[in-house]
Amino acid sequence: MTFAQQKPLNIVAVSGGLNHPSKTESLVQAIIDELAQATPINVHFIKFSEIGSLLGGAIYRNQLPQRVQDDLAAVEAADALIVGTPVYRASFTGLFKHFFDFVEQTALVDVPVLLAASGGSDRHALVLEHQLRPLFSFFQAQTLPIGVYATDRDFNKDYRVESEQLQDRITLAIARALPVLEWAPAKGQRAEAVKTKTQDANQNLGINKQIEQAEVLPSAAVPNLDAAESRLHQNKTQSIKTQVA
Repeated sequence: MTFAQQKPLNIVAVSGGLNHPSKTESLVQAIIDELAQATPINVHFIKFSEIGSLLGGAIYRNQLPQRVQDDLAAVEAADALIVGTPVYRASFTGLFKHFFDFVEQTALVDVPVLLAASGGSDRHALVLEHQLRPLFSFFQAQTLPIGVYATDRDFNKDYRVESEQLQDRITLAIARALPVLEWAPAKGQRAEAVKTKTQDANQNLGINKQIEQAEVLPSAAVPNLDAAESRLHQNKTQSIKTQVA
């Protein structure tokens, strides 16, 4: 199958940068551009520089403007996410967390997520591991092995990526991500699989509402856990019989 014949991945990119121009937006865009060189993609780019002012004050998802609800639905239906945030006080911003508080908590199981962040210095580089990775682990998403962290010196005065080292890091992150992304959740079929979850979240999800869920959640795009477990147990039983014989 040629590059042109491949089915595009539905990528949702999220930039938590509140200003425009924004280093975080530029970083996320550079990652998108690199991925587009490697595989066909459709991109829905959510920019907090545009929607940040629409988020504050909402406690229930149905209190959000339709534009933000549509963005949340896009996140839930994505084949993969590229997520970037600026670092404030050693973490992501409150509005960034507030947005993801409204994502339906079972919709991102097994969805690949490439993590990115920008900060004033190298001291904040571990925000990828200490803040972002645990957030998406809660969703039981598949955080990709290499994230991308940038500092102010990696950008020129026009807020564009200038550093060759940063560009090399982006290339490496995409190269390591591709085997996962090429498998990635059924390319475009997740939208239908999570449609009911999104509709229910639009009606009922609130950030102060207790929700019970199983410790391990079923994926919307891979065989169910019972099927996988039965295969593992079958293999284990055959192995024991072989050892006895």
